[in-house]
Amino acid sequence: MNLIFKKKSYKFKLPAKLKNSKTTYLTKSGWIIKLTSNDKKIGFGEVSPLPEEDLKKCAKQLDMIPEYVEVNSLSEQINIFHPCIQSAINSALAEINERIIFKENYYFDEIDKTAILLNPENVISDLNEIKKRQSNIEKSVTIKWKVALKNNHEEEATLEEILSQIGNNIKLRIDANGSWGREIANRWADILKDIKNIDWLEQPLCVDDIDGLTELNKKIPIALDESLLKFPTLIDDWKGWQIRRPSQEKNPVKLLRELENKKALISISTSFETGIGKRWLYHLSSLQLQGPTPKVPGLAMNNFPNSFLFLNEAKKIWDLI
Repeated sequence: MNLIFKKKSYKFKLPAKLKNSKTTYLTKSGWIIKLTSNDKKIGFGEVSPLPEEDLKKCAKQLDMIPEYVEVNSLSEQINIFHPCIQSAINSALAEINERIIFKENYYFDEIDKTAILLNPENVISDLNEIKKRQSNIEKSVTIKWKVALKNNHEEEATLEEILSQIGNNIKLRIDANGSWGREIANRWADILKDIKNIDWLEQPLCVDDIDGLTELNKKIPIALDESLLKFPTLIDDWKGWQIRRPSQEKNPVKLLRELENKKALISISTSFETGIGKRWLYHLSSLQLQGPTPKVPGLAMNNFPNSFLFLNEAKKIWDLI
């Protein structure tokens, strides 16, 4: 199959800065790619790296892809490219081959449908606002708190306040982005291990400390994120929760197959994609919610600007860029 390859860059300003223990994001950049087959079928993908050095690498590699290319040649060429480029190309090919068929609408707009990312500078005030917004006290709402941004003593005090305020209808996820050592991670695990509201601790230890993460997982549910990206074989080997970000994996079709086959202990998460990448997030999240361990996805719905870039219509986004 012969293909026409085209790309367009995008950049948008986030409504508020996004901060974790590693960095702070004020803007998000990437590329939309479009593949057109010789029988006029079209597939879209999104190259959505986060670190600045990855953006530069992707820019150089995308320029190496010719406009007219045969599918097998393209698949072979991208094998040595950044995983975000592989993800985008494989996503577009999956759409062309109808391996994935997107719906016109996915319903993740209500407060209880996705995890709500707390502002680490205003954790308690955010929590109070979320409690006020709950239209039905019986609904379960999930909040996500990024930690390891302040000293541990201060964050433990905030944790104590959070736990004193949330009832059974608020679930909590805590994400250290790999910034804790074993001593602090074990301390938090001991504090939280009997708390029913906790979904998991996300990546509490550095990506390489698989032994430490395995031991922690015996105390409290541990969800891997960055470790899965560095060591993809963990996707098959890790027995705990997995935070899966399709735009960062080499081939999101593998994740699609896992969810279609009802694999458990998966949660879908955003890397702040446009509407092109969000189609995959929405579709995979819908499948996960029908699986054996349904959990709301982490789509950061309250962290995007109001822009055409986030429409659920790929062609319209492409035409307007």
